[in-house]
Amino acid sequence: MHSTLELNTIVPADAAKITVVRRDGSPAPLDVTKIRKVVSWACQGLDANPITLEAGLTTRLRTGVTTREIQDNLINCALEMCSPAEPDWRYVAGRLHIWSLWKDALVSRGYQYGDYAQTVFTKVQAGEYDSRILTYTLDELQEAGSWINADWDMDYDYAGAVLLTKRYLLPNELPQEALLTCALLLASPEVPEKRLKWAKRFYEAIASRKISLATPILANLRVPRGSLSSCFIAAMDDNLESIFETITDTARISKNGGGVGVNVSRIRATGSWVMNKPNASGGVIPWIKLLNDTAIAVNQGKFFCPSMA
Repeated sequence: MHSTLELNTIVPADAAKITVVRRDGSPAPLDVTKIRKVVSWACQGLDANPITLEAGLTTRLRTGVTTREIQDNLINCALEMCSPAEPDWRYVAGRLHIWSLWKDALVSRGYQYGDYAQTVFTKVQAGEYDSRILTYTLDELQEAGSWINADWDMDYDYAGAVLLTKRYLLPNELPQEALLTCALLLASPEVPEKRLKWAKRFYEAIASRKISLATPILANLRVPRGSLSSCFIAAMDDNLESIFETITDTARISKNGGGVGVNVSRIRATGSWVMNKPNASGGVIPWIKLLNDTAIAVNQGKFFCPSMA
């Protein structure tokens, strides 16, 4: 029978008998001190007692348990303890989620933060990053990588960390890499001798949340054909050519991750004359339906907003 002991009752002699399965699938002796270090790190600077989190661990530490199971259970314990009186547990859960991201990156690509230039080259080659990022030289990318501050990853609560992971990050990409790449692309139109200066200012402002990037920019700027703008305005004239040209433009904008607002005020009212026929116009509603259906069909998680202004 496998040895089963809860974290808060383990003594070193018993823990040495337990083998866990790491993220890469390899077995390893259970090291309780590593779990306690992670818990202590996650609670650092917050109104959250790491001993309380250890005591709440319900996953049985047995031979064959995975490190991911232990991590997920710690996250669930932290979330269960979150309350209006103790809100900091949501940040503990967020940090534990980020810790899992770091570990997954280490397993899948062999490093966490520390080789930003390699991340850029790999993702450009895989078609995940826009090749515009390669207007920066290797030395410039390495310098930019030195700006990364992993501590900024600790500022997300659990909901924010999960949203960032599922909606914005690319596979095998870490939060600060995404933000730094956006900053570099934002600064890329500047003259070469000044663009790193601006990129650093952009990165530090974005990473420290002094600037909040709109969803289309954060999600799409660094991917191929990504846009530097998040919202677009179009206008329909009162003829079929203009109407369907606007619908096509709406589809293209949505395809590239932009939100679009369309001015439909020029369309004649319901019941107006069309080609010398009275009461022939259906008004703006049929065209708004077409625009809406187009936005749904070419959906990149963005929005369409008709305007009568």
